[in-house]
Amino acid sequence: MRAIVTSVRLERDTDVAHVRRTARLAAKSAGAAPRDQIRFATAVSEIARNALQYAGGGIAELSFDQKGRIPRLVARIQDRGPGIAGVDAILRGRHQSHTGLGLGLNGSQKLVDNFDLKTGEGGTVVTLGLHLAAVGTPQELAHSAASALVDVAQGNPVEELAEQNRALRDSLAEQEFLLRELHHRTKNNLSIIQSLATLQARSVKSEEAREALDVLTGRIQAFANAHSYLYKAENVAEIDLREHVLGLTERLSAAFRSQSVEIVCDVESMLIGFDFATELALIINELVTNAAKHAFKSPGEGGHIHLDAHRSDHGLTIRVRDDGPGLADAEAELRRSKSLGWRIVETSARKLRATLEVDGSDGLAVTVHVPLQQVEE
Repeated sequence: MRAIVTSVRLERDTDVAHVRRTARLAAKSAGAAPRDQIRFATAVSEIARNALQYAGGGIAELSFDQKGRIPRLVARIQDRGPGIAGVDAILRGRHQSHTGLGLGLNGSQKLVDNFDLKTGEGGTVVTLGLHLAAVGTPQELAHSAASALVDVAQGNPVEELAEQNRALRDSLAEQEFLLRELHHRTKNNLSIIQSLATLQARSVKSEEAREALDVLTGRIQAFANAHSYLYKAENVAEIDLREHVLGLTERLSAAFRSQSVEIVCDVESMLIGFDFATELALIINELVTNAAKHAFKSPGEGGHIHLDAHRSDHGLTIRVRDDGPGLADAEAELRRSKSLGWRIVETSARKLRATLEVDGSDGLAVTVHVPLQQVEE
């Protein structure tokens, strides 16, 4: 059972915009949530643009159908281009066509509830489906969508643009709420794991096992710190480097207060991404912990650990330095130690495409240079 709403020829850029607007309005008329309207319209416009740019145009058809009890809004986009080579790899996200054919396929597939693609020398047909909670036959839904399109055609285009902007703002607000909730729940789950490790540390008799569990809780906290910050921050996508580092070192200072170790920070304020922040937190946690445990020979002797982070035209430089006696041939010694902490530092540095410099001549200093491109991503 299928009912066609409308067809649009794809001959110019304005036709792609028209298809996007039509797809969104059809979804709206069927009662789809603003977020679902936008994800469906975005997927449809990506495939339509692909057909126009790389296959010379085509036809986009919107219809309603029903399989079982679930009504669907369906967009079928057909072109008469040369077909798409390597389409299976493209849809798995493992290949990008050098000619541009297939651009947006993988992303569009993830935005819709149903996705089907047939391609060959005679052209490509892409079918995208959106599941609906609406009550009504495909004919009734198609009639309602057609009426909505007529009303918009007779209405004020400025009002239609304002309506699209409102829908986009609503969708972004919902997305932000979901991201914030995700960070909150992740932070809580990490806190539970950390508490369990702490309880286990208190019950074990082996000093070595207790120390290992203490180190583990510190690493968990390095992850949790970023989630905790983003849950409370206005911007759920980026973290202020200075606040992030100060929050992490405040916890480390409390952990090593009995050893009279003072952490002195000089960190520039700048926004960084979440993935960048978590890798950086792991590096700082390992370097500061290592300095607090090994730089000062006598228990209770105390000392200072200096943590600097500043941006330049070349990137971001992070330096952790202690005022202990230093270490001869420091880099070779660290590599030979085969410690898990140093392996974590090296692994996180590789993920950031950063370089490491080690100097043990005046205390132990480890400097991390992160390229500007990685900082800005």
